[in-house]
Amino acid sequence: MRIYALVACLWTVTNPLYAQIVFESLRDGNWEIYKMDIEGANQTRLTFHVADDNSPAWSPDGKQIAFESIRDGNWDIYVMDADGGNQRNLTQHPAADGSPDWHPDGTRIAFHRVREDDTTIYTMDANGKDFKQVTRWEVALRPKWSPNGKWIAFDWWVGPPGIYAIEPDTTLLCRISKPAPDAPRSVGGGGWSADGSQVMYVAPLAEAHNNPVLVIATLSPDGHGQVVKWEEVPLPQRLDSIPAWGADGRSILFTHKAFGNEDIYRYRIDNQKLMQLTDHPAKDSSPHEWNPRLPVSPQGLMPRLWGEIKSNP
Repeated sequence: MRIYALVACLWTVTNPLYAQIVFESLRDGNWEIYKMDIEGANQTRLTFHVADDNSPAWSPDGKQIAFESIRDGNWDIYVMDADGGNQRNLTQHPAADGSPDWHPDGTRIAFHRVREDDTTIYTMDANGKDFKQVTRWEVALRPKWSPNGKWIAFDWWVGPPGIYAIEPDTTLLCRISKPAPDAPRSVGGGGWSADGSQVMYVAPLAEAHNNPVLVIATLSPDGHGQVVKWEEVPLPQRLDSIPAWGADGRSILFTHKAFGNEDIYRYRIDNQKLMQLTDHPAKDSSPHEWNPRLPVSPQGLMPRLWGEIKSNP
């Protein structure tokens, strides 16, 4: 055990990158991007602009954050360093671009583009070059790249509506969400688990439910995008936003509204423990967690205790 402790100490003092959550908040009068430690401490504001900044997403190496902003008169995709510096507009397009998501190797970014007659999925290089249209159907949005980079999951509001995954290179299309013929559309996809074996999404409200239904779809291990099982996840708190996977693949990050506040929570699927991460009168939403992965990670060798609320309003 001494060698494990030594490795953990060396990793902590030599690696400047550590696990963090980026999120959006209304606490300063308009939507801005913040980051915090994975237990909710050290909440730090990253953007300072009179226009709204939303939908932050970590790059795979944890050094950059992509987000959407309307600061130049229309919604575009921006990227900034992890400390909020070096902010730049990548898309600069008259259409509305949003919901950026990084390819697992960090070279490309997927996003949706809203125009008058359709909403489609695009990808581009991480420097804003080489734009490619992925979908060619109306109302395809909120792309999420699979951990192996083979698939892009997205919300499709027509034909029939649901959560789908597409291979960008072959345009092979697979339905992820459970068919719900009586529902107008799915509420939204929460993305892939860390190992790529599952996709999480929020199903439409049904007559038997008073709250949005969180569902985890397990995919066939053959990699062909076929779903072998759907499971509903009963959360201890109402789901008030589209959830996101925790970086550990065993927890869910989501927003819950209580006593007038909309705060961010973590729910551990394996032990059903709930942890409140933010505690502020304003709205907090859209959490996205990044966690460094080493060949031999001390995080995988040492247990983590889940404590009480850690907030820094």
